[in-house]
Amino acid sequence: MKSEKNGWTGFALRRLILPALLSIAVWYPSQTALAQGTPWIAEPRTGSVSVSYYNQSAEEFYRGTETVKGPLEATGANLGQSTVWIHANYAINDAIAVDLQTAWAKSNVDGAVGPSGGEESYSGLFDTNLSVTWRFIDELVSNAPSVAARVGVTIPGGYDTGYINSLGDGASGFEGSLIVGKFWNIAGASAEFGYRHRGSTSVNSNAVGAGQGGDIDVPSEIFMNLWVFVPVGNRVRVGGNYRMVNATSGIDIGGSGFSPSRFPGLEEDSQILGGQLFADLFGSTGAHAFFGKIVGGRNTAKSTVFGIGLSVGLGGGFGGGL
Repeated sequence: MKSEKNGWTGFALRRLILPALLSIAVWYPSQTALAQGTPWIAEPRTGSVSVSYYNQSAEEFYRGTETVKGPLEATGANLGQSTVWIHANYAINDAIAVDLQTAWAKSNVDGAVGPSGGEESYSGLFDTNLSVTWRFIDELVSNAPSVAARVGVTIPGGYDTGYINSLGDGASGFEGSLIVGKFWNIAGASAEFGYRHRGSTSVNSNAVGAGQGGDIDVPSEIFMNLWVFVPVGNRVRVGGNYRMVNATSGIDIGGSGFSPSRFPGLEEDSQILGGQLFADLFGSTGAHAFFGKIVGGRNTAKSTVFGIGLSVGLGGGFGGGL
């Protein structure tokens, strides 16, 4: 009986769930952070490539923890960013996988940009993240949940910081997390807990308040990602997410030492709640969609996020592969 259950679970994980979970690029606001981890590893020498489009927009902001219209209130402007993510995953063996995530992004502020200065739109290469995941407990061969450790590095893109619509914080970093997950006959769930260390970035000499000079230390972060997903038939899965990112230090908008040029040094916290839809299309190709919203935070845009994407499995472990 146990072997039959394990066999069914293994089939579901590798043929129904893994292609979707391993191919989804980051869905939450680009300024917050990059990576997400999974405790499930694809079959050896297989992987996936995913291309996704995500849009985030906000008309309200958290100044400290207070919800305000921010510097764009006079014009009623919308702060938006569109991001095209490319995500590649490859399983070296049945316990170790590598991930590469990179993106091109474009920001926009309708109307005047207000006292923060800068242009209405910026575009360019966003941050790139390279990570390695080691799954050291496999639920398919153990009564315990799958457990994995993940380490990664972030390489910043070449964009300007110090504007309200800058693409990101412009700092390199490294991170580590512990991930636990379990799949049952009717549902699956996972939880990731980690720490992200950020470096510093040079102050933008063209940004408002740049006369303070010097480098800007980007606060490190504690993060948590919670997932639950349910198969609906053989080709569709629905899921829900809760994500929390909490900076360990930093300044507040409008607080002591703040100027727009110091945006990368903000104590930026966020809580994001969202839902997903995964669908198998044909062969090893799948589609995914996401909708979410920041439901709590500090010094961050109160964004709504929408995303769609396609993924293709590589190798025989994804129903035939390429």
